[in-house]
Amino acid sequence: MQLVIDYQDISVKHLVAVLSHEFMHPQMLLGSIGESLLRVNQERHLASLAPDGSEWAPLKESSKLEKRKGGPLNKTGEMLQSFNYQVDANSLLMGFDGQWNAQRAYWHNKGTDPYEIKPKNGKALKFGDHIVKKVNHPGLPARELIGYPDNDQRMVDDVVNDHLMAVLNRV
Repeated sequence: MQLVIDYQDISVKHLVAVLSHEFMHPQMLLGSIGESLLRVNQERHLASLAPDGSEWAPLKESSKLEKRKGGPLNKTGEMLQSFNYQVDANSLLMGFDGQWNAQRAYWHNKGTDPYEIKPKNGKALKFGDHIVKKVNHPGLPARELIGYPDNDQRMVDDVVNDHLMAVLNRV
């Protein structure tokens, strides 16, 4: 029995060159991964879910009285709108744009101890019909925003496989 493999040397060299280029310049692949992770994280946020799928602590009754767009961590929608990603030469960075949004995201992600709220520009605070000099806030419950659960890892694997198959199909 004899096995003969016939291939064209030029095709293999071209294939290796194309794949090498993809690995040396991964911006398109990283952008696809970033878009996919951004989408699933936004969906979780809007559904009030942690990365592991567990539900966030519900809003307190006093918070439900405020004007807000939705559930927990969505009073104005500003923090979710600031969640983004950046791709540079060979890395993908995801997070919240701006120092204030990043700080708020950290407090919400980890939770806080009780704290005191005092007026910044006046002598009193107004909450509805109540005027007070300070408020003893009970602290924020931890509502995990950022994570990389197994289902995200599988999705990234699928994005990488799809991207590489598309590259191979072009060759």
